[in-house]
Amino acid sequence: MKVAVTGGTGFIGQNLVRTLSESGHRVSVISRRGGAREGEGENVVYVKGDVHDVESLKSALEGIEVVYHLVGIIAETKTLTFEKTVIGGTKNLIAACRLNGVKKIIYLSALGTSASTDTRYFQSKWAAEEIIRNSGIPYTIFRPSVVFGPADKFINMLARMVKLSPLVPIVGNGRALLQPLYIGDLTLMLKDTLTNEKAANRIIEIGGPEQLEYPQLIAIIKKVLNKKRLNLYIPMWFMKFAATLLEAVLKPAPLTRDQLKMLKTGNICSNIEAQKIFDIKLTRLEDALKEYLR
Repeated sequence: MKVAVTGGTGFIGQNLVRTLSESGHRVSVISRRGGAREGEGENVVYVKGDVHDVESLKSALEGIEVVYHLVGIIAETKTLTFEKTVIGGTKNLIAACRLNGVKKIIYLSALGTSASTDTRYFQSKWAAEEIIRNSGIPYTIFRPSVVFGPADKFINMLARMVKLSPLVPIVGNGRALLQPLYIGDLTLMLKDTLTNEKAANRIIEIGGPEQLEYPQLIAIIKKVLNKKRLNLYIPMWFMKFAATLLEAVLKPAPLTRDQLKMLKTGNICSNIEAQKIFDIKLTRLEDALKEYLR
């Protein structure tokens, strides 16, 4: 099948492109720079396209049957905002899909997205979902919990802290639950969606097999790295103050008030429906980390 991937140069995108290519699908990675990349295999081509430019997307999607839409930002910059990139970019992509007769769109949203959310990140994801749901194009929307694997930014950041610092910071009381999802499991489900009729026009929430409090997650990383470190609990009020200052002077800020809201709320779901659609055994955090974390 001939598919296109927006956001194909990011952590999840690169893994998805590899999975699709190895399965025999012809993959067009839509990139602002375009151009060939070494080591990607004969099934992968890079085509020039920008979600902020509908005309460039129109050209990039010629002959494409299915589009994976992975473009997203976790924090705003001076030039990339939730409104422009997440919402506007999705509008442009849908317009280009219609012009090219794309048969299906598979969108990577985020767990926690809803109509009633009070975070701007989730609000933008909800707006993008609504655009896709009302497009008239068959779709599948994935809402994963935090995704981890080699080269991810979150778990690897925590691993670096455990390696280098005698103290590991924990925001607030650390009681919020996370459900880390292994990248290999997510990409397999994304690939299978191409031919899985059970996934048609569905919103699929998915997390890993474990719901972990933040200190439990840190403890697993310490165990895998064989490091003894003390936890340092930092009050939420202090982190909010720090985030406010960072947002005022840096774009993108390394920490935002939006992110603190999401962290405080937690990020878990039931996998019952997802596992009815995809017959997959989900990977435990510790088992995966043992394979690649050193």
